[in-house]
Formats: sequence, C-alpha cells, structure tokens
Amino acid sequence: MRSRPDVWGDLLEPFLDTEFDRRHRAATLERLAAAGVDAAEAAAIRERVRPLMVAYNSVHWDWFHLGLADLLDAARSDLVPEELRIPAGDLRAFRAWATDIAARPDRLRFR
Repeated sequence: MRSRPDVWGDLLEPFLDTEFDRRHRAATLERLAAAGVDAAEAAAIRERVRPLMVAYNSVHWDWFHLGLADLLDAARSDLVPEELRIPAGDLRAFRAWATDIAARPDRLRFR
C-alpha cells in the first residue's frame, strides 16, 4: 500500500461544483509543483480533460472531490456524450498516461 499526494484530485479541482479563492488555487498549484506537475503542464492537462470532466460532473454535481477513479470512469461512461468519451482503442494509452501522472510523486521520492 502506498501513500502519496492525490495529484488527480488537485488537477480536477477546477471541475468541481465549488468556487475556490485565489489562495486556495495557489496552494493547489504548489502541491502539484511538489508532485512534479508545474503550472503550465497542469493547465495543459486540465485543458485536455476539460470537456470530459465538465460533462461528467454536470451529471454528478460533485462539490467535494474528483480524482483518478472519476477520470477513468468518465473516459467511457454512458453519462458522457459519446463524442467526448475516450475511444475504446485509445483507452489503454489514456489510462497509462493518467496513472503515470498519478505516480509522479513516487518517482520524485525515489530519485
């Protein structure tokens, strides 16, 4: 069992049905940077998953937490319009990309 920062929880925070102040958003970016995801990469990742997560959370209206499990669920969920879902043939690569990001704190810790 591993204990590591919830990188995807921080990356998906903007898609929650909640508003965060500037101080909170800055703290989130600091945690991401410590986990190996700088602000520019965080913005790019968020842009990549934005349509998928907006559609997914428009059904759930989660205001507390979205994480890796939610991202992977949204990737093929019937709750998300078909054109936004990750195609079945791309799902393995998408999952590998997402889990690689989640595991970055481990790689930083064991350098």
